[in-house]
Amino acid sequence: MTFYRNEQIEQIAERRLFEFEQKLERPLSFPIDIELFGDLVLGLSMLWEEIDEIAGEEVLAGLRPHDRLIIMNERRKKEMEQKPGRRRLTQGHEMGHWDLFVDKSKLDHPDLFDTAAPDVFAYRSSSGGQVQIIKTLLASEQGRDILRQINARADTPDEARSVNRYAAAILMPRNVVIAESQKINRTEWKSLYSLAERFGVTISALRVRMEQFNLLYVDQATNTLYSSREEALGQRRLF
Repeated sequence: MTFYRNEQIEQIAERRLFEFEQKLERPLSFPIDIELFGDLVLGLSMLWEEIDEIAGEEVLAGLRPHDRLIIMNERRKKEMEQKPGRRRLTQGHEMGHWDLFVDKSKLDHPDLFDTAAPDVFAYRSSSGGQVQIIKTLLASEQGRDILRQINARADTPDEARSVNRYAAAILMPRNVVIAESQKINRTEWKSLYSLAERFGVTISALRVRMEQFNLLYVDQATNTLYSSREEALGQRRLF
């Protein structure tokens, strides 16, 4: 599997956004229309369809490369409608799989994909509520076999890192994040929530993105916000 450095992913995303601007024939506006981006730039379609889940597994979406199709899990539609930022990041995640890891030259080879069970890169995430489920599964051999299946279907750490970075870079372009972050009070949550709303992402995704550029530091113990890691360390030295 190809390994991407973070800077490579940022550059790929910037090229794709430039292509998007060219096709739109106007400057980018925010939040980025991620579905239109997928259609115009990547040639991907999108639909809602039920995706089977193993007990203890959460599947938000999958990619069918040979169909050039992103499948959003109908089972999770209600919760994603309530959290559009999560839905948009999920869609960007699947687009990252397509753009970074799918070998387009092999898509039309008849033996590449099993038509009875098409290859699906699925976005999976665990929530705090699933911890007890995992503990329960570990208590039996059948449960441990289910966990092994879940792990086998999940992204590798490098792949997950790459596609998550790609989704963030598309929805929150670094030059815009840097510029907009410097216009707000980064030490108050209200300003951060407003910026997250502008980009159409979750507050946790914005926080990670800003931390990537040292525009934010959150003291986990006190939930205090600092405008940079250096500022946080400086404040600690004062006390």
